[in-house]
Amino acid sequence: MGRAIKKAVSVNELADALELAPLAEDTLISFVAPVTEAEAGTLCFAKNELWSQKVLPGAVALVAPEHAANCQGYALVSPSPRLDFARALMYLEKEAGFVWSEDDPRVHPTATLGQNVVLGKGVVIGEYATIMHNVVIQDEVTIGARTIVKSCAVIGEDGFGFERGDDGRAIRLPHLGRVVIGDDVEIGSLTTVCRGTLGDTIIRDGAKIDDHVHIAHNVDVGEDAFVIACAEISGGVKIGRQAWVAPNASVLNQLKIGEKSIVGLGAVVVRNVDNCSIVAGNPAKHIRSVD
Repeated sequence: MGRAIKKAVSVNELADALELAPLAEDTLISFVAPVTEAEAGTLCFAKNELWSQKVLPGAVALVAPEHAANCQGYALVSPSPRLDFARALMYLEKEAGFVWSEDDPRVHPTATLGQNVVLGKGVVIGEYATIMHNVVIQDEVTIGARTIVKSCAVIGEDGFGFERGDDGRAIRLPHLGRVVIGDDVEIGSLTTVCRGTLGDTIIRDGAKIDDHVHIAHNVDVGEDAFVIACAEISGGVKIGRQAWVAPNASVLNQLKIGEKSIVGLGAVVVRNVDNCSIVAGNPAKHIRSVD
């Protein structure tokens, strides 16, 4: 899921702001989204050749020069597509604005809220959910039935997304996705779950997240998976169904942790983990398969 823009913007206006070559045929953008969800009138960026091939006709993609020919949509050529995408989002945020929910939070009558709970716009909390004291839940977060969020958890704030400009200074990448938490989930005390950059961060039904865990932007935690105390799950990681991530483990961004796999205590995971595999160490290595 991406984010609508309040007012459509000319691509060539954007190109001018970014000091990029204009399109031969100008078009309008009214939405931003990941490449996989980019339709006509949507701005996205392609980080490599494979992703450039996924751009559909009518979509506008920031792409490197060597990948422009692979793009079926409009190719806005940039020497640094991710950096210019961050700059583009900042420009769109300032000049046009993004559409966010203005709805008051919807809390099911059977749900329980503790003291000093903060709920943003468009929040939805399901039946028999329990939100304990001092929890902060930001805009457009959805929490399913019977889910428990323990004290002082923070859900739905921006993740750590920056690119360095030509001068070396950090440029923040606006986070426009949501957090979607399923049924029968538990989120521990002092745990953070960051909203997605463009797509959503997802915690699926039955998953259990312990105290002091960091779930970065666009992570997908599978059904009935466990992520234990002080684990760090970097952006875009996909954790399979019934996987177990042990205390103090760290998982590099964009990796996949297979179904029913086990990541050992303090492991540093730098490559994908197969289904039903036990890994441990720094860097994490396959120990044996799960019986």
